[in-house]
Amino acid sequence: MLHIYIETMQPATGWTDTHSGDPMQMGYEPEKLIYTDCCGQQRPAKDCMVQSYYDGLSVWCAPEKGCKDPQVIAEKKAKEFATRSAGQKARWAKAKASNAR
Repeated sequence: MLHIYIETMQPATGWTDTHSGDPMQMGYEPEKLIYTDCCGQQRPAKDCMVQSYYDGLSVWCAPEKGCKDPQVIAEKKAKEFATRSAGQKARWAKAKASNAR
């Protein structure tokens, strides 16, 4: 039987590690730059969330921050669309037109 364990997201500035015996309160200073697992960028701890596992710590951009910021996502999509080939743009326009019917 396969078990997949998922830990809750906690603020990177203050989380509880429950995997080392007695629960330990841990956290980074709010302005400390830490690397995230989602985009590999350094972000201030105040803009990050963590998942504390028995074998390590996963760090993610907080919702509405870093790579999860809607403005950053929109800019990335626009950049990706702008660098598409003419053939890709034509296929996208054709698919969009057929879905509008």
